[in-house]
Amino acid sequence: MNQKQIKGFTLIELIITISILAILIAIVVVALNPAEQLQRSRDTKRVADLDAIKTALNLYLAQATTTVNMSGAGTANQNCIGGGGTPSLYVNTTGAPTLQSGNLTALVTSTNQTVGSAGWLGARIDQTPGGAPLASLPLDPTNGAGALTTFYYGYGCRASNNTFEITARLESNFYKTDLDQDGTDGGNSTSTYEVGTDLTIVQNGN
Repeated sequence: MNQKQIKGFTLIELIITISILAILIAIVVVALNPAEQLQRSRDTKRVADLDAIKTALNLYLAQATTTVNMSGAGTANQNCIGGGGTPSLYVNTTGAPTLQSGNLTALVTSTNQTVGSAGWLGARIDQTPGGAPLASLPLDPTNGAGALTTFYYGYGCRASNNTFEITARLESNFYKTDLDQDGTDGGNSTSTYEVGTDLTIVQNGN
């Protein structure tokens, strides 16, 4: 009985197969874009954090039974615009971002997550009846606790009507296109995501 001849791949066939697989893998990697996915994940947290802070501030303003203090200074609203003190931008970084706002002339830097005057936000949301609406103040997922200043949250307020604005820098193309660069967040900055009740307080993306 004749033994069947077993044929293997030729060298050319192997090269062609490997080349096709390499091309397919490259297409998949480009389509998935791992770096963009990680950036989008961090931006998702930034958007959620700012919305949580906005909700907490609105609850505080709606329910406050004591004098509203949006800047946490000794005198209520002292460091808000028109509050009699130095209008300040509060940021959750230990670095020193460059001020680009005509409204806010001082910088308050901190990574303290305590809710209340000691925390980086300053506003006395700890005095909300029924308890503080946040257990702790969020930090930017990339750089909240570091000395670099590329990514951080910023906060400013206006004393006359207890309004506020919170900003964050976004990094993914998906979120930057949808939320800040095309102006759909309603603010006046094309480099940051802005939420709050007065989106003209923090100008030019701080």
